[in-house]
Amino acid sequence: MANLYAVLGVNRTATTSEIKSAYRRLARQYHPDVNSDPSAGARFSQISQAYQTLIDPERRKMYDSTGSVTASSTRPASSAAARAARRAYYQARADRIVNEWLEREREETRMRGKAVYTTVTLFISTFMVAMTKPSIFETTSIFWRISLIALFGVGVWHLVTSLKKHFDHYTYRPGRISITGSSKPDKQFKRSVAWAFVIGGYLLSLGTGMLIGMLTEDFSSQFFGNNTMVDALFSVMFYPPIAVLIVDMMYLVNLHFEDL
Repeated sequence: MANLYAVLGVNRTATTSEIKSAYRRLARQYHPDVNSDPSAGARFSQISQAYQTLIDPERRKMYDSTGSVTASSTRPASSAAARAARRAYYQARADRIVNEWLEREREETRMRGKAVYTTVTLFISTFMVAMTKPSIFETTSIFWRISLIALFGVGVWHLVTSLKKHFDHYTYRPGRISITGSSKPDKQFKRSVAWAFVIGGYLLSLGTGMLIGMLTEDFSSQFFGNNTMVDALFSVMFYPPIAVLIVDMMYLVNLHFEDL
């Protein structure tokens, strides 16, 4: 027969607490209600038999001297062993539920953080560009212009896909009213409210930035030069997607290092 100490993974000098700890750990792993492997049932039965023998001082002494399990050791599990098995099962189930909940919370926190970074960066960059009207594109070489255009294209694609992902995650479209009534949506905001927030925030940032830019035109022209209204409109369309792309990439890199 198998070495009962090896079955539990303990030494022959193991204490009672070490045997109990080993049994709980293995029971959580091999209990048929937790482990779907076809061999888990036989393995769990072997573990229970080893535990029943080694946890009882008289049976353990007999096993150590003869190397075999007495007939009394092979009887069905006692009520104490059954309770221990049930505790191990429910503990494993509780651990799995908690781990799944924590993983959902972590994913939700990351999703919420990315949504905040995307929208806040869009609004702040629009405000700053509308206020300062930078002329980076006009004053750079052809190489940097091509680079900026490429960044702009990637930035627009990234901004559109990010907003779509956030809208799909947090918003819902109100369904048609039926006779039986509509079910309560599982998402937080209406799609129209989210669009109003994004467009309204963008226009507010644009208007506020241009207003402050006009009020401080003499001061800002010393640093950024004199730009026309066309330059300003070009800037607020061109630079914010690039800013969102850069900030979101930095956020993703930071999340990657947190997971290491």
